[in-house]
Amino acid sequence: MGDRGDAACAAALINIRSRQWMCESADFGDRPVLFAEPKSAPVNSLAIASVCLLGLALGLRVVQRRNAWREADVQWPFYLRKPLVSPRQLLYQRLVSALPGHLVLSDVALCSVLAVKRGSDPGNWTRRIRHLRYDFVVCTHDATVLAAIELDDSARNARDAANVGPIKKQISTQAGLRLLHWKANALPDQAQIQAVFGVPLTLFFEDVASSANQSWWPSLSSARRRPPIF
Repeated sequence: MGDRGDAACAAALINIRSRQWMCESADFGDRPVLFAEPKSAPVNSLAIASVCLLGLALGLRVVQRRNAWREADVQWPFYLRKPLVSPRQLLYQRLVSALPGHLVLSDVALCSVLAVKRGSDPGNWTRRIRHLRYDFVVCTHDATVLAAIELDDSARNARDAANVGPIKKQISTQAGLRLLHWKANALPDQAQIQAVFGVPLTLFFEDVASSANQSWWPSLSSARRRPPIF
């Protein structure tokens, strides 16, 4: 009986250990795979401290740059320059002389004179042309746009002109804006500019004389008698 009792106890102990082993394992296919806790890699405190210090330095640098313009003693790296250089300056002077009573604007963004039609996304279409500009825009005295002028000179990169020129032409045509191209080495004189815009110089002075007691600008009734430029 003693040997049988010892054998029974051993069998019971083996059975209990087997059940514990089965509970601690999972069956993946035909063989059990024991679950084992992953061993954590040793933490390098020096590396963590270095990363934290680097992030803090970058953050301080960004804050300093954002607040730099607010400092009273900041030295701005700018200097004065001419807004118009030859031949643009020469063409501007001829436009002003040939078209009295008109507004002549220089370096005008397309989105300043072109609006997006209803039914289209204004933000999307405006972003597409926000980098495009006209060299000159001629308007009536009430800021009605008459035409835009592009000056072809050596200052404009030939590749940029080839890529942007057709886009400007297509946009202007579809918007109903007259786009003129003049070469820098063959600028029109005063008479040629007046012929292009159809505004005789004598007609303007007649309008000014008839409305001198009312305002400096020609009256609307006389302005309507001017022939259209299109």
